[in-house]
Amino acid sequence: MGSWRRLMLAAALNVTVGVGVAAAQTVIVRHAAPGSTVELMLNSATIRSGQANSRGDARLIINLSVVAGKAEIDVQVAVDACEGRHRVLLAEPGLTFPPVEESCTRGDIAGLFVMRRVTTFVVDVAGASPTLWLRQGPAPMQWLSDEPIAVRSERTWDPSHTGLVLFGGGSFARVRSAMALACGDVTECSGDGSRYAYSAGASFWVLPYAGAEIAYLKPTRLDAAGGGDTYRFTSFFDAKLVTITGKGGIPFGRFRIYGKGGVNFHRATFGTTQTIDDTTITVDDVETTLKGGTQEFALRTKGWGWIYGGGMEIWLAPTFAIYTEITHATIKGKTIDKGEGQVDDRLIHIMVGATIRIGR
Repeated sequence: MGSWRRLMLAAALNVTVGVGVAAAQTVIVRHAAPGSTVELMLNSATIRSGQANSRGDARLIINLSVVAGKAEIDVQVAVDACEGRHRVLLAEPGLTFPPVEESCTRGDIAGLFVMRRVTTFVVDVAGASPTLWLRQGPAPMQWLSDEPIAVRSERTWDPSHTGLVLFGGGSFARVRSAMALACGDVTECSGDGSRYAYSAGASFWVLPYAGAEIAYLKPTRLDAAGGGDTYRFTSFFDAKLVTITGKGGIPFGRFRIYGKGGVNFHRATFGTTQTIDDTTITVDDVETTLKGGTQEFALRTKGWGWIYGGGMEIWLAPTFAIYTEITHATIKGKTIDKGEGQVDDRLIHIMVGATIRIGR
């Protein structure tokens, strides 16, 4: 019986469980004739009556513990519409409603409903058939008002954007071996292979889950400085990359998680300036001064490497999103000047930026 009762209740109406606590059970009749009599019957006995106000509403409050000797009952519900009077009938399972009076018409409300200490019934008698709303707690104000419920207009946009988007952002970047190459085996050497970078580019999503991208990435210059008793040096590594990648995404609502992979083309310069102090040596009691000086060395490279990574974008408006991603790129190439030299390093960067959608 308990399972059947819950199924009937769910099929008959939408029940909202509230936090508010009523002092007793409440039956509110709406849209009766103003000034007409409204009665409430339980198992063929009239337990409360009242008069509809100027809006046609009547509120009847009962206490089940007093009128039925129980704190909770299951009831069937019907409504009699009579001349100048409405009657709400409640009957427990196994009991029947009293016969319909000649001057009245009866409308049954299908279902079996739980009436507890905090239950509120709202019965609307307007129209050909009565309707009932139930809440375990006070009735919402919308149930007691004839004002139309305002429907909040919400922004709409395609949650899985396609087409052209422009983006730009800043990142934390780390070149794996730049500082190790700059310092070599010199212990008195300071520098940091982690720097900031900025990026800008364009993506074109052919489908919500497939697209392509071209971007420009420029880490800020990495610097190192060191030296010994008779020398000192400064070194730097400066690079810029153009990346071309394919993108695959999984869109859901305003979010899209994506991965990407492709190639990058870099140009970079690795340079060192070293100063050696004058040094005096003594050979066979003869002092000789070895002149020092300053030397400069630069290795300029270019070449193609791989890049791969992934990220997520969040659309805050139909044309604006923020994104974050992490990528791993190889910086690999040979010297562009005469001579020998090459670079083979790794760049990892974590990007945060904004995206603007172009067109529809």
